[in-house]
Amino acid sequence: MEFEQTRRIFEKARERFGEDVSLSDRPNKEGSIVVEPSRIRDFTRWVRDEADGGFDFFGEVCATDFLGRSPRFDLTYTVYSTTANRHLHYKTRVDDPDPQLDSVVDIYPGAGWHEREIFDMFGVRFSGHPDLRRILMPEHWRGHPLRKDYPLGGEEVQFSSNFADITPQTLPPAPGEDIFLGWDVLETQPSSYTQLLESGAELEHDGEGRMVINMGPQHPSTHGVLRLLLELDGENVVKAVPDIGFLHTGIEKTGESLNYQQALTLTDRMDYLSPMGNNLAFSLSVEKLIGLEPPERATVLRVIFAELTRIQSHLVWLGTHALDLGAMSAFFYCFRERDQILDMFEMVSGVRMMTSYICPGGLREDVTDDFVPALERFLKVFPDRLGEYETLLTRNPIWLERTQGVGKISAEDAVAYGVSGASLRGSGVRWDVRKAEPYCGYETYDFEVPVGTNGDVYDRYLCRIEEMRQSHRIIRQALSRLQPGPVQAEERKVVPPPKSEIGQSMESLIHHFLITTIGFVAPPGEGHVPTETGRGLLSFYIVGDGSPKPYRMRARTPSFANLQALPRMLEGCLVADAVATIGSIDIVLGEIDR
Repeated sequence: MEFEQTRRIFEKARERFGEDVSLSDRPNKEGSIVVEPSRIRDFTRWVRDEADGGFDFFGEVCATDFLGRSPRFDLTYTVYSTTANRHLHYKTRVDDPDPQLDSVVDIYPGAGWHEREIFDMFGVRFSGHPDLRRILMPEHWRGHPLRKDYPLGGEEVQFSSNFADITPQTLPPAPGEDIFLGWDVLETQPSSYTQLLESGAELEHDGEGRMVINMGPQHPSTHGVLRLLLELDGENVVKAVPDIGFLHTGIEKTGESLNYQQALTLTDRMDYLSPMGNNLAFSLSVEKLIGLEPPERATVLRVIFAELTRIQSHLVWLGTHALDLGAMSAFFYCFRERDQILDMFEMVSGVRMMTSYICPGGLREDVTDDFVPALERFLKVFPDRLGEYETLLTRNPIWLERTQGVGKISAEDAVAYGVSGASLRGSGVRWDVRKAEPYCGYETYDFEVPVGTNGDVYDRYLCRIEEMRQSHRIIRQALSRLQPGPVQAEERKVVPPPKSEIGQSMESLIHHFLITTIGFVAPPGEGHVPTETGRGLLSFYIVGDGSPKPYRMRARTPSFANLQALPRMLEGCLVADAVATIGSIDIVLGEIDR
């Protein structure tokens, strides 16, 4: 959303809320509205229902710790309209020593996990939240890691040689309290894990016929270290509670200690099936912050690699999803084509997965001479290979039995929970960021956005199959537009000068030295560009402070939001259907836990 649109909404808000709203004084090309904490619920409800036609989709709430400032914490909300194709930032500010804010979960159910993450990482308490507890860190963890006064590396690594000498970061449980959490949220009695095991027979035959089981975190069909607590009535799922954080590595905290070029390498490792998609989202937000425009050839190549990444990500999803349900052949077929794409990634970047190839300013370097012929060979065979997958599955009676009518979620619930990607479009919502808020020139490409009607596992399957066809179509168009030219912006204070200049220009040598040793400096302000990866809405909210390091590096990942809606999909399903439903939302735990 451009600044003038934000100003228009602000003027309407001023009529409604008076002096309780103002325009942010922090540089942001889109602008953002600052709301008094006491009015955050009223303002949020107004934004959802009335502001400029309403914003029905909750994207995220991002906290930033401005240590030394009063009030200390900024909480920036980003909401979207799936019908008018725009987004809005608004923020509020809370202060130490006991930061509190009203929850907006009853207005936007999708805010639930985001508020829990802020409570976990920053210590902001949300009054009225129905389940306010830690989400990524252990429940008894000391401190809030994303605060600026929490040291990086504050958790000393334990080895057998120093185990006895290290003070544990987690508080010991209180007498009678068990460290295994989550059972109480299922409202089973007794809630203690130990007591639950001891009374398991009683639970199984308690008149209601209900029991509680663990699915994961080692179960192969949870697609990573995901733990699900399932309350069962016979074989039917009554309630499901996801338990995440087992793969948390502190990517955001680490990124804030590195310069922008170094932080880029961390994005590869979030969604490790979409490394170039992550690189692109990060680079676009940084470029918006510093006001940098990549050259045309780099933009076209970015589109090609983003769509190749989407295809290879969908191939991993399809192969593993089919394998979960017993269709083994599809797994081998899908990895055959994925290997061709990874070979092309290796041609241009030197590695097959963690490429860090798309970077602020353009690309690391131009594609090799053998890339275009390899891409043309892939484009020639892929439509037929896609037909092979459909021959195996689309009308297979066993596949239909396992996927149709399973894991359903309505369009209204999907939007309310912030579900995106094929998981949203499978419910009939035609919202794709590439069409809704185009970037990299996507508005100039001819492609369709496939949608389903039933919101079940089968429709999500059909959407992703068709998305691969549309990605093939986009790549064909991009390849026809590819013209010779530079792949890096001509901004020597941001992009390292080519080697040919370094030997002839002292100024180029100095720029190269500074960028390599220190990094480029980004001005104070905020940068944010939403993108569409294979899993849905991915964006980075980058806060600059005039230094070579991001002051705040926030990743809004699609898997995190999509998984939050899983309990809604599983209600009333069989236990066996949980496997199909988890596979259908295509989560990657690396970007959930970060």
